Amino acid sequence: MREAEFWYIFGRKPEKFMDSIAFLNRVSQKLASNGFMPMDQRLYQPVGFKWASRRSGFEISKFGMHDSTFIFCEIPALDPAKMSGFSNAAFSFANSNKSVGLPNGFFMSVSCFPVAITSNADPQLMQIVKGTTPTKHFGGFEMPVVFDTTTGALAYYEGTPLWGAAYFSGFRKVVVNNLA
Repeated sequence: MREAEFWYIFGRKPEKFMDSIAFLNRVSQKLASNGFMPMDQRLYQPVGFKWASRRSGFEISKFGMHDSTFIFCEIPALDPAKMSGFSNAAFSFANSNKSVGLPNGFFMSVSCFPVAITSNADPQLMQIVKGTTPTKHFGGFEMPVVFDTTTGALAYYEGTPLWGAAYFSGFRKVVVNNLA
């Protein structure tokens, strides 16, 4: 894409291409400053994830212990099916590797932010991610996120479903505070 085309589409000059390493270096510092700790790479690398970080602790608003996990994966030629598969796998991973062995909903909850890192993301895919209600889980939550290394764009669900109205603005803030 030429600079003029980029300017016309995005309304700004293109930034330098940011590879996944630069993106992860930037967000790892934000995550650390917000209380997230890197997970053991022996847990996430065998299942194909690039990096994972978790914050655990008691949260009165969640009625007990809460694990908040960011899971990153590079996915070339990302499409809705790949995004859905990654999001499901990331939530399963976060749920299987909780800091406390209690079942979700019984003084334990999990929020998972699967972050797909890709280049030249299809604008239609970005709109799908922004408009698709995340999967419901008992005592758990997942919010898929796409980061486009070419444009620096971040896409995540921007709506508020009735079933999660009390929590969704907080989940969006977690995404923005740690990834934007």
